[in-house]
Formats: sequence, C-alpha cells, structure tokens
Amino acid sequence: MKNILLTSILFLTLVSLSAFASNGEKNIYSIVEVVTPAKEIYDDGIYRTFFTSFFITDENGNKILSSGEVFDKAAKIKLTEGNYKIYYFDLNGNLSSKEFEVTSGNYFRIELK
Repeated sequence: MKNILLTSILFLTLVSLSAFASNGEKNIYSIVEVVTPAKEIYDDGIYRTFFTSFFITDENGNKILSSGEVFDKAAKIKLTEGNYKIYYFDLNGNLSSKEFEVTSGNYFRIELK
C-alpha cells in the first residue's frame, strides 16, 4: 500500500511539473518548403530529382539549421517568426544566399535558382 501511495505521489508530481512546463511560452512555427536547385539523375534504375544542400542562419548570423542533399521532394522545415538568411549551392557547386522573413503560423515556399 505504501508503494502504491508513493508511486501515485510521484506520478502526480510529474504531471503537475509537466503541466507547469507546458504553460510557458509557446513557439508558433511556420512550415517552409525549401526548393533548392535540382537536377534529374539516374539512380538504381529510375530517374530521381536531386536537390542540393543548404543551411540557414538567424538575423545574428548564427547557424540554426542545415540540410544535406535530398532526393525526390524538397525539404520542409519549421521556423519561428523572424528574419533569416539561407545559403545554398547552385548546380555548379557555387555558394549563394538569399534573405527571407518568416511570419507567424504560415506555410510558404522558397524557390532558389
């Protein structure tokens, strides 16, 4: 009986701490589809779309996210509201960049060339 009581108290403590943590500031994310330069390549018997890699910095220049090369579908990422700069590689391997702004709770697409 004593073990059940202690387990119940521990459970209620954890639930109340969890509720307290969830009442804090909540981030609202936007979904951003990042369409980097792409080329079609032959891979394992089929043609696939190959998107180049990229990384994103915040307005202070801190690197906050990176993505390697991906196949078939452009990368989709979550970002909070703010100003960002994306660095990506063109099809010749040259590094390019573009600044963009994310507004709260929206979905948008960035097409890079």
